[in-house]
Amino acid sequence: MRKKLEILKLLTWYKSLQEEQAKIRVINCRINLEKLLQEKETIIALRKNYYSSLEKKCIFSAEEFKYRLFQIEKNKEFENILNKKIDMQNEELKTLLKLLEKAYKERKLMEILKNKVKHIWDLENIKKFYKEMDDLVLLRRGRDYV
Repeated sequence: MRKKLEILKLLTWYKSLQEEQAKIRVINCRINLEKLLQEKETIIALRKNYYSSLEKKCIFSAEEFKYRLFQIEKNKEFENILNKKIDMQNEELKTLLKLLEKAYKERKLMEILKNKVKHIWDLENIKKFYKEMDDLVLLRRGRDYV
């Protein structure tokens, strides 16, 4: 019974490590998602800046106009790429949250099993103690009658 308890303690510890690892992965994923969202906001701000510069200044040379349109087009491409990355990061975050939930449930299950086995082991030790005390009392009574 003692070995079973030690094994369950070890499994509980292992599952708690897995849960901590899953938490760290979720945190890192959220940080990456925040960075991507900030990048997207800066690209949108740049694109708005390019559009506003086109609206303010009416006369452009052909090269300046081509350059501004090229910048706007590249910004739109970068924004589309970032949208794809953000979608992928959101999907990864969902899978990591499911993994975290699974790790949490497994750790809780191991803790419950460990506590049950510990309770049974404690009850057996108490029974053994009472039995030894009963034997000692019987031995003592036996000496008194002799």
